[in-house]
Amino acid sequence: MGRIVLVTGTDTAVGKIIVAAWLASLSSRSQRVALVKAIQTGADPAVDGDEAFYKAALVGHPVTMTTLATFPEPLAPPIAARRSGATVDAQEIARSCLEIAQAHDLTIVEGSGGLMVPVDESTSFADLAGALSADLVVVIRPGLGTLNHTTLTLEAASRRDLSVEMLVCSGLAAEPRTVEIENLRFLRSHYPEIPLITLRRLDRASLHRLSLLRPQILGDPPHPCCRARRYN
Repeated sequence: MGRIVLVTGTDTAVGKIIVAAWLASLSSRSQRVALVKAIQTGADPAVDGDEAFYKAALVGHPVTMTTLATFPEPLAPPIAARRSGATVDAQEIARSCLEIAQAHDLTIVEGSGGLMVPVDESTSFADLAGALSADLVVVIRPGLGTLNHTTLTLEAASRRDLSVEMLVCSGLAAEPRTVEIENLRFLRSHYPEIPLITLRRLDRASLHRLSLLRPQILGDPPHPCCRARRYN
């Protein structure tokens, strides 16, 4: 079975969808890659959901793309499920992810919101990551508030013995403001063992153009090599 990575965030709307597609684009050059949206809420996967974005961004990339569950209202998964007269089964989500991983070298699972968002009434995405033995890619904002959100997320991961593969700062301005520069400097100095990668902010019309993201690794990768290089 191949590796599983859970792309999670410090909050909702931090750019997980872009990071998940970006990682898939890099990995598919040399690996069999699956990109899985575990639970979609508030959108139609085929029209305006994350899977539709994946397909637009990854044209020409041999990536398996799928959505495991979907509910119409933009709410946390178990709440959206209950209000639509359905339920979410975290064990079934996990089984589906593991089955997909059997046929791929790398399975990238995009979560909903942050690490502690519930999958069902008794299971969080942190629990799901543990059940899948998944490494975490944590997507963060560059602006004010990110230090608290990032620290809390990393503490929650550490308490559950979850491995954080990298931090990805999505949406960095071409000319970063002081707050963005200082936030990244703080995170790099306080978590030197975790690769910190920045992706450029794109306008809405260009979000699917992954070649414009201009990724940069801040600081020296941890010795002996940066684990992020496994995506090349």
